[in-house]
Amino acid sequence: MKPAAVLDIGSSKIVCLCGSFVNRDGITVHGVSVCPYNGYQAGAFTDHRSLHNAIVESVSKAEQEARMRIREAAISVPAPFSKIILTEATLPIGSRSKRVMAEDIDEVISLSLKKVKLNGYVLMHSTPVSFTVGGVVSSALPTGAKTEELGALVSHMYVQEEFVRAMEQALAPLDIEISMSVSSQLCAALAIIPEKERVRPAILIDVGYTHTDVSIVENAALTDIRTIDIGGKQFSSDLAFGLDIPLETAEQVKRRFVFLQEPLSSTEIVRTPTGAKRVDHAAIELILEARAGELVSMIRAALKEMGISPEASPVTYLTGGGIAMMKGGIDYLKRGLQLNIQRDTPWVADMDTPNYTSCFAALDFVLRATSDDIVTNTSPGTLMDRFRNLFTK
Repeated sequence: MKPAAVLDIGSSKIVCLCGSFVNRDGITVHGVSVCPYNGYQAGAFTDHRSLHNAIVESVSKAEQEARMRIREAAISVPAPFSKIILTEATLPIGSRSKRVMAEDIDEVISLSLKKVKLNGYVLMHSTPVSFTVGGVVSSALPTGAKTEELGALVSHMYVQEEFVRAMEQALAPLDIEISMSVSSQLCAALAIIPEKERVRPAILIDVGYTHTDVSIVENAALTDIRTIDIGGKQFSSDLAFGLDIPLETAEQVKRRFVFLQEPLSSTEIVRTPTGAKRVDHAAIELILEARAGELVSMIRAALKEMGISPEASPVTYLTGGGIAMMKGGIDYLKRGLQLNIQRDTPWVADMDTPNYTSCFAALDFVLRATSDDIVTNTSPGTLMDRFRNLFTK
């Protein structure tokens, strides 16, 4: 099967991943490269030169490892550069038999898209959340159902035009075209959360380096998303400031700390470029738990805004390396949010951490899209075919 390439645009690193399907359940990685850069804040890149250099370096190294020339690549778009709009549409069924045909599904989704008026954005995905047949709402594709009228609730996902231009400018010197833009959060949700657990709204919490994305997924669609300006970087910055140590040293201290566990000693020796320094473990705990507590509070507030109650025990998954890579971090979130949080990671040796979930999920999404024509990023088109395998039967 033809390999595909994905550029995953993270908040602190660019990952270029080339791979192909071994079969329907496994991916062979041909080449991968991870390059740090200055990232983005509040939906804007802070340093375009750093972005361009990281993209060029990551693509070049991935090509060398894969021993192949990348001519086109899909872009995995982070949440701060995307937008979700939900619209509803209804369509009278005009056939003599009054049974829903494939073209009826295409048309009702197209009608829902016509209701969207959005400047400065480009469509990535139009994904049905549910269909209404005879007053009954269902996730199942209604092909063949007998009804006078077909209704659909559709999630339309868009990417900022400025983001697309930035990617085109970075890839132009490499003579690489953008094959499609895909939502990082949608790809991760579909890859991580089992289909049967998406029949009712499920939660994906992605704690990255500079921010946290809280997404709601239902069936094969994202229905809502909130971005919180707290990530792993803030934990390290707090330690660096509070303990008066370099940021690199603070990262090491953060990795050693264990949430919800009594320390073996009341102090810890940390090594800095200027020498060793003794710090109180109580101070480390106070700093990190204060920031973790703030993150928990903001996630709870985001879920409340989106109409999700922890009391309903929604399925919840965690990804990203911002807190999942901190010892006891998942347990802290579980206790604070009162949710049974699960974690999933990629299946490739040396990259089996939450840091790389998004790029592998995007590659899986793109390979399925290009092999089965399940999903596209351009126009509604033959949506019946594109979404057939993403819906609960």
